[in-house]
Amino acid sequence: MQGRTALMGALALVAALAQAAPLRAQDQTRRIRLSRDTVVAGVRCASTGRAYAELYSNGGLVECPLAADSVIEGHALPKGTWIRLHQDRGLDGAWLPRDTELQGLPCKGTGYKGWAVRFHPRGALALCYLSREASIDGVACMSGSFARELGGSTQVALHPSGRLKGCRLAAAVTRDGVALKRGARIQLTETGAVAR
Repeated sequence: MQGRTALMGALALVAALAQAAPLRAQDQTRRIRLSRDTVVAGVRCASTGRAYAELYSNGGLVECPLAADSVIEGHALPKGTWIRLHQDRGLDGAWLPRDTELQGLPCKGTGYKGWAVRFHPRGALALCYLSREASIDGVACMSGSFARELGGSTQVALHPSGRLKGCRLAAAVTRDGVALKRGARIQLTETGAVAR
């Protein structure tokens, strides 16, 4: 039965590729619509609806929505997460279908093309927008909202080590002799010092 399921998935992918848009010269990728769950380059992708999954010219996956809860590079991603991969199959980014905790942070999720999540090349979280205020390395960081974005980005950026690189302050802070007001953006070095 499992062999038959794999064969059906392969046939569905071949059929989808036959219906795919032509290769785009600028980025060497191909866009396809998936009408049902399909395994693409080892990832179980869900139906894309009116959107498109995307493939590299070598058949590797660029992006698609996940058909089931999945763990990718140590991150537990819920079903419906739209993932984006590097050509080496490493996780590049995602759009979460709902608020999800990643690396201990409450990351905001509203679906495809909503609040973005990005990852460093080795899989560590690089940035997300918080679904609620959170303290990171002793700094109170603001949650993301459309209204707050109008006054400047609320994205939380992390160094590859997981330490805070920058955020918009949810409370005033004095660090390294630098006083910053609530709402200001703080930038920190890898060692946690205020970047000047």
